[in-house]
Amino acid sequence: MYVSSLPPQQAAVFAQLAAGASELAAQKPDIQDFVFVPGHAHPTWDDGQSVLWRAIEQMMLASPAGDDELPVIWVGYDVATRFTNKREAQGFLVTDRRLIVKDDVDLVFSKGEARQYPFAAGVADAADAARAIASQGIDGYDWNGAGSLVDEEDVEWFRELLVAAITMTLEAGTNADTPLVAALTTASDIRGRVKELGLSPAVKYADDKTHAKHFAKFAKKMPLDAGEEILACFSASTLAGPYGLVLTDRRLRSRDLGEAPVTTPRSVIEPAAVRVNPANGSQILVAPGDAHDVPSHLSAREVSALVTLIQEWAGGRVG
Repeated sequence: MYVSSLPPQQAAVFAQLAAGASELAAQKPDIQDFVFVPGHAHPTWDDGQSVLWRAIEQMMLASPAGDDELPVIWVGYDVATRFTNKREAQGFLVTDRRLIVKDDVDLVFSKGEARQYPFAAGVADAADAARAIASQGIDGYDWNGAGSLVDEEDVEWFRELLVAAITMTLEAGTNADTPLVAALTTASDIRGRVKELGLSPAVKYADDKTHAKHFAKFAKKMPLDAGEEILACFSASTLAGPYGLVLTDRRLRSRDLGEAPVTTPRSVIEPAAVRVNPANGSQILVAPGDAHDVPSHLSAREVSALVTLIQEWAGGRVG
């Protein structure tokens, strides 16, 4: 059992957080079917703990943030995949170090990826930080996958509970004699950050042999400078040729169908200026006069995550 392997101090913190989460859950009876707390019986489902720990294994333990990360509360549900009938956890898992969000499932040729929103140690206002983190998770969630399970009122209950649980967790870390966790940093390499942002299903890498023909065609439409290296590519292709957006070690490059390529040097992009075009959700503005189109099949959440990636790449935090 995972809990029994924890050091005594972490086990005590785990019990404290779980007790607090259980009290918060009891204040939201309208969504009790979706709320699971480790070590506390579920009010509706007899198998609630086994369902919860399956979710923890899939969402947290598959890629843990440290050997002794603590699950606090899961607000979600599980679904059966179409091809294998395997149960897969969806929703929001709060740990002592991050909010983990998963809203897609494994398919035949792709794996459903979880996204994470790390907690910073020693925040000045835990409630404000919690609201910002919860909003990122809730607003970027693909609610279409929840079908008729979750309605608009439920979503707002989810939000309120997540804010309360994250606030409690952050405050517990601030008030502890020993911080629960040092500031958790996100990946500094482009591929690790792509995975954390939930962009793995949308990305192509130049060293992936399955995309060799795609990149060969792309090179003819949008040639690189000598020695320029592709870091990540978000693209598609039609009979008219490939199109999309490419991050290299030097430039942001893009091409829309039937249009000339657009190129912006990495050195001139101000991270704070990078944003989705309010008039076109499939276009990212990076500098005065420079608008880069992204494939229209990318969801609003993926475009938003791509903005974050470009901001961090432009600022030199990832590369």
